[in-house]
Amino acid sequence: MLNHLPHASGVYQILCLSNGKIYIGSAIDLHSRCAHHRASLRKRKHQNKHLQAAWDKYGEVNFEFRTLELADPNELLELEQKWIDRTKCSTKEIGFNIYDIAGSPGDVNAQVWEGFIDPDGNDITIRNLFDFCRQKGLDFPSMHRLANGQSKLKSYKGWSHKNSVRKRDFIKVHEGFIDPDGNPVAPITNLAEYCRKNDLDDTHMIAVAHGRIVSHKGWTHVNGRKSLGIKTYQGFVTPSGKRVTITNLQAFCQDNRLDVVHMRELISGKRKSHKGWTWRLNDE
Repeated sequence: MLNHLPHASGVYQILCLSNGKIYIGSAIDLHSRCAHHRASLRKRKHQNKHLQAAWDKYGEVNFEFRTLELADPNELLELEQKWIDRTKCSTKEIGFNIYDIAGSPGDVNAQVWEGFIDPDGNDITIRNLFDFCRQKGLDFPSMHRLANGQSKLKSYKGWSHKNSVRKRDFIKVHEGFIDPDGNPVAPITNLAEYCRKNDLDDTHMIAVAHGRIVSHKGWTHVNGRKSLGIKTYQGFVTPSGKRVTITNLQAFCQDNRLDVVHMRELISGKRKSHKGWTWRLNDE
C-alpha cells in the first residue's frame, strides 16, 4: 500500500476515496511518515479525530497515500503551506486538516518542548519538535525519547534533556590543547561537539589530555604525555627530487596525506619510496 512512497522529503496527501476529502502534510521521509499515519489509524489512536472517524467509517481500503511534491527539508513548511492554500484542505467540506497553517498547534509535534540542552550547554525551548529536528538534521524519535526520559543514552548528537534517565555530565571546559601547528588552542567547551566539527576523535583527544597517548592527528596537550622530543629529519627527498627538513613527522604526514609508517620505513630502508618520496641521508 505504501511501496510507491519514497524515503525522501516532500509533501504528501491522504485521500479518502469514498468522500473525496484530503489531508495534507510534509515529512523528511515520506514513506516513514505515512507508515506512521497508517499505524496510528489502524490502532484507532490518530491525533486527527476527523481523519480517524473517516478511516473507521469507510475502512483502510478506501484511503490512498500519495506524494504531491518532493523538496529539500528546509523548504518543507513553505511548500506544505502552498498545498494547504491551494487545496483548501482545512475547510471542513474539503479536507481533514484542522488548521490552515503548516506546522500549526494542530499537530501534536507542534507543542512547546522545554528542558532541552543544546551541545553548548544552553537551555532551549522548542516549538514543534518534529519540524525543529527536520530543519536541524536531527532524528525526531531520538530527541523525543530524550524528552520523555526513555533514552538509554545521556545525549544525542550533543543534545540532552533535563528529563533524561541518564544525566549528561556537566559540560566540561577543556584547556591546554595544542594544535598540529604548535599553537595553543582556546578553551574548548563540549569537546565531543568540537571533535565532530573538526574531524577528531573525542576519545583520543581525552586520552591525549590525560597522558595516555602522546598525540592525536598532530594534536597534543600541555599536561599530556610527553614524547622523547620532536625529532628533525633531514634526509627526505620530495617527488621532485628536492631534499627537505621535516620537524614533527606525524603532523607533516597528516597535513600532506602521507602515511607516517611508510615514511619511517623509508628511513629504515624497508621501503624504497612512498608516493614518490624517498630517503637519502647524504648527498650522493
